[in-house]
Amino acid sequence: MTANPPPNLVPPAPFGRSLLDHDGLMTPILRAQFGPLTVGKTHSDQGSNRLLRRSSILQAASGIPILDAVLEISAQALPLGFLDQLLREDVLFGQLLADFAIPVRLADRSLYQSAKAAEDPRWGRRLTIYRKDSDAFICTVDELLVSDAQLLPLRRTI
Repeated sequence: MTANPPPNLVPPAPFGRSLLDHDGLMTPILRAQFGPLTVGKTHSDQGSNRLLRRSSILQAASGIPILDAVLEISAQALPLGFLDQLLREDVLFGQLLADFAIPVRLADRSLYQSAKAAEDPRWGRRLTIYRKDSDAFICTVDELLVSDAQLLPLRRTI
């Protein structure tokens, strides 16, 4: 009789990485984990056909940041009024996509770890969003979560 080797124990993925490891929009994932959200620290630079938006997503109840995002948005792929609303209000980009019923396809997703603080890393992802109905480019996205030490206490208790 031979002994079976012990199973390979795989440590659970860091919480931040697990939040980012999917091919969907972040808005519903973050709402499920942290409750209602709001946008803070929004900065936009508008060119001829592009809009660069830097923002932070905050947990509405605490006002604590959860994620920093940089989006380079194509005005041509979005309906009239979308960018006006995005520029006028501190609204989540993913929520506007849902409100305007814009079908999306995410591509080129890559996860990364921020090198700023090795003892308490931040996880991020980069991806490209296209319209599912026309394959038109909507935007590139770079999302960087705060560290797990900051995220875990903010989780909703269900």
